[in-house]
Amino acid sequence: MSNSSLTEPELAGGKPRRVRVRHSNIGGDKQDLLNTIRVDPNMHRSSRTSVQISWSQLKKLVDDFDLGRMIQMDIPTQTQCNTTDPFRTGQGTFLLRARHGEEYIERVEYLHEMINGLIALGFPVPEVMRKRNGKTWTLWGERLVEIHRFVPHDTGSHRDWQRMNAAAGILGDLHRTLNTLAKKISPVPPEMRNDIGPAYCLSLIDEGQYVVSQYLERDPEAVVAQQVLARAREILEPMAENYERIIGSLPWLTVHGDYHFWNILYKADQIASVVDYDFMQERERLFDIAYAMQSVIAHLTRVHGVTVQHIPKQAWQNLRLWVDLYDETTHLPLTQVERARLPAEILRIFLVSVATSAGQENPIELLTKCAQEIDLYCWISQQDKMFT
Repeated sequence: MSNSSLTEPELAGGKPRRVRVRHSNIGGDKQDLLNTIRVDPNMHRSSRTSVQISWSQLKKLVDDFDLGRMIQMDIPTQTQCNTTDPFRTGQGTFLLRARHGEEYIERVEYLHEMINGLIALGFPVPEVMRKRNGKTWTLWGERLVEIHRFVPHDTGSHRDWQRMNAAAGILGDLHRTLNTLAKKISPVPPEMRNDIGPAYCLSLIDEGQYVVSQYLERDPEAVVAQQVLARAREILEPMAENYERIIGSLPWLTVHGDYHFWNILYKADQIASVVDYDFMQERERLFDIAYAMQSVIAHLTRVHGVTVQHIPKQAWQNLRLWVDLYDETTHLPLTQVERARLPAEILRIFLVSVATSAGQENPIELLTKCAQEIDLYCWISQQDKMFT
């Protein structure tokens, strides 16, 4: 398929809109109008991620990937970096993903090769569809486009400890399987990362203090935002001194890179699939564990209502259990050094959220929320026996 067959349609009257489309026999201009898919005006999309596609354009993609007759286009969703458009054909339900502009072909081909390898080894991950010429991607202007088979799963964000613990076991299985594939497939690093080190966090905090200062006269919560940034700086300064040396000495593996519980699909209490490998990379294995712990801790606080005075009384043994379940399925159980380092790494990842909050559209709101949680994460960082 040439790029010219996927020209972005112009917006009618300059106002984007969404029209829900079903296949029909209506012909002529009326059908063309009905078949035009637009972005919901109430759904914010930055210029970097926004994509608009018509029925006829998607049909050309479906034909190129040999997916049968088009039946329906559904409401699109948007992740942090990519746009996902669900659609149905005679062969089932699929997801069209338009990748963010920073991605490049070699990286996407590497991800697809790893995903196909996971499937071949029996790991639950959505299939990447191939074009008639064998390629797993095409181009939409400057955007790389791919199609994945939809995995049926339960909707909603409900989590319980049974599901949470299942996520620990399958992460161990994922690391074991990725380790097998890494011996055969050369890694291609991501253009973007979803994590930054303490030194860069400190520079973002300096910028954040300036941003927050602009709110002081009109938002009383800005004082709290300033205070949480100042406290984050105090914690990060000594952490930055030895961070690279410590992390570099820990076991490195190919990791998922974005392992949280929105990227795990459940069917009843069984895991149907693990999705979103955009940040898959070689780095210290502990990152995946500590990153997942943000979701585990968030669930604990929702269930038990953690407050400052009650922090030590909560069911922290569930965190230790989660790590033990990971060890049962992985090829390389966590070392004692990793277990001892884990509380500090959990805090570090939380501090990344603090440092990056000032750069968001609602910095005071986000930093105020961080102010409510920083005592919790500092307390965790001091529990050096929690996981050992």
